Amino acid sequence: MDPDATSGNFSGIDPDRFKKVIASVEHGHETLRDRALYFKNQLASYGIGQTELQGIAHSASWASDELPMLKRRYHLSLAEGAPGFAGHEGMVRINEALVNPAAVKEAKKAAKRAAALAKKDPKDLSATEFDELNTLLADNRDEYPFAETFAAALGAKGTLLFWDAMSNAGTPTRGGGGGIAARQEQLGDFQRNLSLTLAAATNSDTLAMKAWKRDMIALGGKRIREGDTAAGSGPDGFVVMSNLMRYGDFDDAFLTDYGKALVTKDRENQFSRGVGYHGDAMDGGISNHVGNDLGNDPMTGFMKALANSPDAATKFFAAEGKDAKGKKQSNFTYLFETRKWPDDSAPGKESVTGLNSLGHALEAATTGHRPGEPATAEDLKHSKAQAELFRDIVHSVAYDRDRLLKRGFLSDSMANMSAEYMPDLKGAISSDRQFAKELYAVTGVRAPLKQDEPDAALFLYTVGKNKEGFDRLNVGEHAYSAQLMQAFNDGADLGHYPRNREQTIDQLAYDSGYFQGIIIGGKNAEIAHGHAEEQARSDGWKEGVSTWGGTLVGTATGLVTSRFTGPGSAVAGDLAGTAADEVFNGIVDGFGKDGKEKEQVYEDFSNDSKVHFSVLTTVQEAAKAATHEPGAASRAGTRAGEGLADAKTMVSGFENASLEEKS
Repeated sequence: MDPDATSGNFSGIDPDRFKKVIASVEHGHETLRDRALYFKNQLASYGIGQTELQGIAHSASWASDELPMLKRRYHLSLAEGAPGFAGHEGMVRINEALVNPAAVKEAKKAAKRAAALAKKDPKDLSATEFDELNTLLADNRDEYPFAETFAAALGAKGTLLFWDAMSNAGTPTRGGGGGIAARQEQLGDFQRNLSLTLAAATNSDTLAMKAWKRDMIALGGKRIREGDTAAGSGPDGFVVMSNLMRYGDFDDAFLTDYGKALVTKDRENQFSRGVGYHGDAMDGGISNHVGNDLGNDPMTGFMKALANSPDAATKFFAAEGKDAKGKKQSNFTYLFETRKWPDDSAPGKESVTGLNSLGHALEAATTGHRPGEPATAEDLKHSKAQAELFRDIVHSVAYDRDRLLKRGFLSDSMANMSAEYMPDLKGAISSDRQFAKELYAVTGVRAPLKQDEPDAALFLYTVGKNKEGFDRLNVGEHAYSAQLMQAFNDGADLGHYPRNREQTIDQLAYDSGYFQGIIIGGKNAEIAHGHAEEQARSDGWKEGVSTWGGTLVGTATGLVTSRFTGPGSAVAGDLAGTAADEVFNGIVDGFGKDGKEKEQVYEDFSNDSKVHFSVLTTVQEAAKAATHEPGAASRAGTRAGEGLADAKTMVSGFENASLEEKS
């Protein structure tokens, strides 16, 4: 800013100071958010600090969302006036005295040095040179002038050849490479730095990078060393590049074009061979050094890239291709239902990385944010494409439950999505067939789940069969129902819902019992089939829930708050959180006052009476936290018991139908 603050004129950005601000935000926002959510949950029972700590958590999330924009502003401020950045004049600065072209020159100088090292035969690269190149990438991977200069200098094919050679230098099939052989354990870190550098580079629209992106897609389906019989033909371009897409935020347009070409080629390979891509079969090379998969399936890395780019993920899964019979088929249907995902496990390791990455990409596509990140109010306002994709997921699992049951590790992703579509799911299974949409309102587009079809219930029942899926659904639903009870109790406008406050809370209690009955039915079915690990929550469960529980409580709060925070709303944001937090803490640590033995819930699932007690107790405590009225809590327990009983009757039909299908 203008050092003379009294002038009233904006004179631009001081790049050095701005970089320090970005570094501070980047290093501190995650710790700030996590600590705020931790203390918010710890202090909930005392009713203090909720508003302030929720505000801090929101500020930390906002900082995370703004970081990409801040970084781009910083690099624009450095590059203003430099070739390739025309049109940005005045966007980030006015006072030309503050322009710092020296920083751009330094970044480009570093990129040229890195490119020179990368162009050497990795077998001839010394350990010291490897360290220098790795350090250059690590220190400059977020610097756009560095990233685009480095990528452009290598070119698309040069990038592929470089990583293929680097990844395999020092292996017996390639020979030599003493320097790289001494650094084998660091190739994973190197792969990450290179991936992040290329991700930054794709966000540049210089002529050189436009050509790089176009050429990279064109090379995807071709063997990268075609014609070089001495070294073998090598892996396909898609195999190599997708392994360099596991980290970073790639340009959405590039991901869209890349994904279209990749899935087209993938369908062709599936039709002809039925097993997807092969890796460097002729010379035993590998393209991946992170995780426990070999990296021979290019869809794995691409799914990881989509998980980091939610908008591109939504667009990709909604896009259509053609199945083996020439009929239209969405990319979601192809990848989730039809594709035969190859076993890409590294020697001695069992890998489900590919399908797990699909789950993460679907999370991003349906929720609008990266997996593991808290949802903002804008994220919870789902688009038509997001809502329809979630509907397709629910329908697919309900239609053929083995699609999830045989890949149970996807259940946590399914439950995470469900937490953000809780109003949609609750509305679809509610006993109020006429006004459920008013009771469980959404701020964006509602997922088109029909109440006269069992899809939503079958989906929840199936996700509930998995331990992680059950835990997330269990906590997420109780927190959401408790928060909605509080909102209506505190005077929220019921809109077109034709019941008074007491009747509304009673209905919420019944529906909560019904929801819990569905997922408990799934868990009980697993216990009946001999899965003893489902009978109780382990001692480590409390440690595990601390990593994701706060996010689910925040989501539940956001879902309720967002529908009542517009003009004329009766409930403001600072009223949200208490009931959801109390219920969450009660599920984890037990209900009751300090100094007395607390009532523990959901510890033993092998005993129907204990499960029944857990549901009724939790719903009653939710009503108590929301209303502070013993009468409301008493009625809530009764209504929850009715919902639980009705759900038990319904899900017994699910399991009987499943047994008949398998007999």
